[in-house]
Amino acid sequence: MCPEGDCLRGLTAFTLGVKWFETRRVSSSRKSKLSVRPRGTRPAPPVDGVEAVAEDLNTETTPLPVDVSAHEEVVAMVEETVDQFGRLDVAFANAGIGRLGRTVDDYDVDQWHRVMDLNLGGVFYTIREAAAVMQDGGRIVTTASVLSQVVSDFPGVAAYIASKGGVAQLTKQAAADLGSQGSRVNAIAPGWVHTGIGGGAFRKDSGMDHLHEQTEEETVVGRLGEPDDLKGVALFLASDASTYCTGSVLTVDGGWTT
Repeated sequence: MCPEGDCLRGLTAFTLGVKWFETRRVSSSRKSKLSVRPRGTRPAPPVDGVEAVAEDLNTETTPLPVDVSAHEEVVAMVEETVDQFGRLDVAFANAGIGRLGRTVDDYDVDQWHRVMDLNLGGVFYTIREAAAVMQDGGRIVTTASVLSQVVSDFPGVAAYIASKGGVAQLTKQAAADLGSQGSRVNAIAPGWVHTGIGGGAFRKDSGMDHLHEQTEEETVVGRLGEPDDLKGVALFLASDASTYCTGSVLTVDGGWTT
């Protein structure tokens, strides 16, 4: 396994969804890194924040706000990456939303389309456009969820579960389609992590301590996850440490699905 700071040395990478996952963890590269996130869900990250990460890493980084549910914007993002840096080696399709709604028989149709367009459509557009320009075998990492494997009694998650199930299967099919050109496609399936997704229910300051405690009791390691708990898996899948790994959906849930 490579040292954390050297996993992507010399490669060009971009990651979508920088707020959910620490940018610095996927941009450990002396070459370049393009950071983007979706518009229209939460405010775009401040440019100076991304630049601060770049300065800390001594990494060339370009922040670019992109709506990944819009195909033309993803096309432009990939073109700008290649124009600026000359190549693309790694793509981390990590942007997503977890809008809570009603049960499936009363789920808002517009909200359904928004979740599916961003969570699943955005991953498809990213894989499609990134794979087309990758040279010498690219590495594409997607973010699925443990809810791509099991259902939940958490109310209003029909669109999220459907979208993440789609991401898991799309990842496997993309791996089969792109294997002959040397590209690898794998997914991370996180469990319950302290982030703002899912309506913010698992944020540390959400006030839903009872939900956190119940989930911790159901988790083998006895706690909720932190974004840092996912960094090693992301780097593993994006680096040469995983050259024999493709079409995999790696569960990182502290044993919640055990």
